[in-house]
Amino acid sequence: MFDLPPGLPPLSVPNGSRHVGPDCSYCITIPAKDEAGGIVATLRALHLQYDPAGRRIPPTHYEVIVLANNCSDRTAAVARSYGSQHPDFGLHVIEVDIPRDVASVGVARRLLGDLAVARLPPDGIICTTDADSTVDRHWLYYTEQALARGAQAVGGRIMVRQRAREGYRKIYLQDVTYRMLQTRLESSIDPCTQDPWPRHFQHFGPSIAVRKAAYLACGGMPAARCIEDIQLVWAMERIDIQVVHDPRIKVYTSDRESDRIDGIAFSHTLDEWVKMENEGRKPVVWGLRHCIMLYKWKVALRRAFYERRIGHSPALFELANYLGMSFQELEKRIVGAQTAGQLYQEFRHILERTHEFSDAPFEQAVRELRRFTRSMHLRPRPSASKRRAGSDRPAHSV
Repeated sequence: MFDLPPGLPPLSVPNGSRHVGPDCSYCITIPAKDEAGGIVATLRALHLQYDPAGRRIPPTHYEVIVLANNCSDRTAAVARSYGSQHPDFGLHVIEVDIPRDVASVGVARRLLGDLAVARLPPDGIICTTDADSTVDRHWLYYTEQALARGAQAVGGRIMVRQRAREGYRKIYLQDVTYRMLQTRLESSIDPCTQDPWPRHFQHFGPSIAVRKAAYLACGGMPAARCIEDIQLVWAMERIDIQVVHDPRIKVYTSDRESDRIDGIAFSHTLDEWVKMENEGRKPVVWGLRHCIMLYKWKVALRRAFYERRIGHSPALFELANYLGMSFQELEKRIVGAQTAGQLYQEFRHILERTHEFSDAPFEQAVRELRRFTRSMHLRPRPSASKRRAGSDRPAHSV
């Protein structure tokens, strides 16, 4: 876990109460650095939230906190101006200068998360979005619905609006198609009642909602220089908290070029896709065969974890042989794991670092996955089965 650098004081809401209002359950956090040009659109989308019948969600049910960090423009002033024009909107704007040597989006999100924890009641919800993104008008309603069904954490579908640059769109659409087909395959091999199909694959900074108890249980937002949102999801996975991916929860984000983040970021991925397209190179991903193997191994690892032994699982023998690992070492790792999620995450990360596991260009992988998932969908299912469903276990109690 990445803790906050020493010397950073906790945030507080200026001229406001220490806690949210009596009707407020959601604290929506937004880190913003030099976002004066787009922050109004972000705030307006959050301010005007509706249910599908067109009834407005009362602004007293949620609050929004903007952290204008290390800004050299009028981000804070523009945000405050919007708040003053709409006094019904529970908007708080905080300005802070984080030392340059430790400043990062992870630090900003962690500061916001700690503030949300302090302000919310025990059953409160911490939400994240970005200052260059606009949530759908039903974003909060469908987030509430997913949480009301028992979810501990919810990821929203992130759509990219093509406005600022050219050249990435083909590979971007191939990537989305590939990952949706991958998710369809996983939901067939390893069905999950908490996160059933239809679902999507995204759980990133522009749209994450986490129950306060789950947020505290996993250690909170890592104060990392990059991919802090993914690391938060990994932390929840390690304690068997399932993230729900409801496709009705939508947010629209920017395709702009940006140097705001050091390391891995969505903008940098778009840069690389543009470069690959210009150079005629093709991304290489896991092919159909390896995707099937991964999800079979996932089911087998979970079952072995709960039974505390390998048993006579052909899938685990296959996994050990693929990694060049002895059966004794594999069983030792299974028995020593603290959670099923931690066990699967450990082996998935090993496979992600295995060069040979990525063996197919996008076009081939998409074609094979589409054909296979379509055949699985059309195949008659048995009327009854005594086989335990892949992830069909009681929800984790935080």
